[in-house]
Amino acid sequence: MDLTQLKSFVTVAAEGHITHASEKLHLSQPTISSHIRALEEELGVTLFERRARGVSLTRSGKLLLEDAQKVLAASLHLRDHARALSGTLDARLHIGTILDAHHLRLGDVISEMRERYKLIQVELQLAISGVGIEMVKGGELDAAFVLGEPRDPALRVLPLERQHYVVVIPRTWEGEIANWQDLAARPWALTPPKGRINQMAHEMLRARALTPASVVFADQESMLRNLVASGVGASFLREDLAKKAVEAGEMTIWPEGTADTMLSLIYLKARERSPEIRALLRSVEDVWHTETRNSEEQVAG
Repeated sequence: MDLTQLKSFVTVAAEGHITHASEKLHLSQPTISSHIRALEEELGVTLFERRARGVSLTRSGKLLLEDAQKVLAASLHLRDHARALSGTLDARLHIGTILDAHHLRLGDVISEMRERYKLIQVELQLAISGVGIEMVKGGELDAAFVLGEPRDPALRVLPLERQHYVVVIPRTWEGEIANWQDLAARPWALTPPKGRINQMAHEMLRARALTPASVVFADQESMLRNLVASGVGASFLREDLAKKAVEAGEMTIWPEGTADTMLSLIYLKARERSPEIRALLRSVEDVWHTETRNSEEQVAG
């Protein structure tokens, strides 16, 4: 067996579908299938049961999955340890981002990191919180800024700052929204379902046995602000953005809907000793004046 086969096994198990795993690993479906077959032949067990809508782990597959994950984590540790021993940090960091660069203090973080580590390269990718979590766990991102504090034993979470969100409505709706039922009956503009803003809005409505009449999706808060200002629908915006929009005469804050969440940086527990993750954490901690918290007492994000 090799690490590529093990990664295919772990990814198919996580996705429940060979097609989805091939998209995530950027490999063809026949290649993924051949990896699984080769692994099953070598191990002498059947790892998956084929179903009409995907695959599911057999009892043997479930028992071997944790071992496969440990082997992959150990291989990452070996690679990172060797790179740390080399004495130089010539690496590329892929970081998932949300919100806006200024609010994340990205310029300061990257400048601080480049000052210490001249050869490090940084690639930023916009990814709403749920997608960022998946990409970090899948190895597509080294770290990601997210809203929330994900409860996942595979992740480490560095809380940065609590964020306060408020419900905003188009100015043309003023006087027309008397209660939550009126608000739920109108269109909403939210992040896609894996985004924390979407989840917080639905949690607020669900607590009142309501759901939004319809939703327009946008993956950036600047887009959500524009959609509300254009009269498309209600939304859930960070309070500082909402106040600026109100001052600009773009929208109104609806006083009955608020929620808090944490802005966090996440990375794989298996990567916590890697030199590039350490470089990123040191820079983030210096800029945000916080400390790494290796805690698993975390709430859903």
